Amino acid sequence: MIDSFRLTEAAARKYQRHSVPAMFGPLAEKTVDLLRLKPDMHVLDVACGTGALTRAILKALKGRCRILGTDLNQTMIDVAREMTPDSPHNVDWLAADVTDLPLKDSGFDLACIQQGLQFFPDKPAALHEIHRVLRSDGRLCLTCWKEISPFNDSLATALEHHINPQAAEKARAPFSYRDGHVIQALLGENGFAVKRHAAIVLHRRFADLGEQILALPIEKDLRDAGEEKTRLVIDTTSKLLAPYDTDGVFIVPQEAHFFEARCR
Repeated sequence: MIDSFRLTEAAARKYQRHSVPAMFGPLAEKTVDLLRLKPDMHVLDVACGTGALTRAILKALKGRCRILGTDLNQTMIDVAREMTPDSPHNVDWLAADVTDLPLKDSGFDLACIQQGLQFFPDKPAALHEIHRVLRSDGRLCLTCWKEISPFNDSLATALEHHINPQAAEKARAPFSYRDGHVIQALLGENGFAVKRHAAIVLHRRFADLGEQILALPIEKDLRDAGEEKTRLVIDTTSKLLAPYDTDGVFIVPQEAHFFEARCR
């Protein structure tokens, strides 16, 4: 199952080029605004991708801090290392499975998971491992999408109509774990006490809808289906998103849960 989450170098670079500026970069900045970072912290960024949240944290940290970004994909780690400027802080990167981190116990003050929890096949094992590497008073910050984005829902509808249900399921997959009560219960069952639960609202811009659709994991499904069906998917998605059209640019809301929890 884990192999299905491994990405090629091309996929990692496409993620950085399209998804980070459109969504994960702005989400990282809003997350950092809520984090209440302290000087001289040791921070672990889990499922860091190409490092959007790591870089946002580096900008905000004071003092002499240590931050480690870890991801299952070595390709993501390689791009993250390239994209991160020199810093006075101690910054490092590690490709590792979240359920088996090669890290010592109690080494971090704060762990963050930005839009990764929903993709962990064994969520309790991942949270137990994160709890292990946090100090006794350590904090966990995580974000998960709160609602299915109108963009993804429109795209999934178009894929169901023109491609197949499996492709539509991929479009909705990032929103598969969005019940706030379920997430809070999961944290409570695995060593964390939730101290704060808030919402983060983004407004995602689609200036070139077709290009951004083809930057998603459903690209292969579209390529296999051919140019005509790909065009139909893009056109149908565009029609469904008409209420969000502002002078030729689709501006679509996307809402996320923000949880802050402490070890107990």
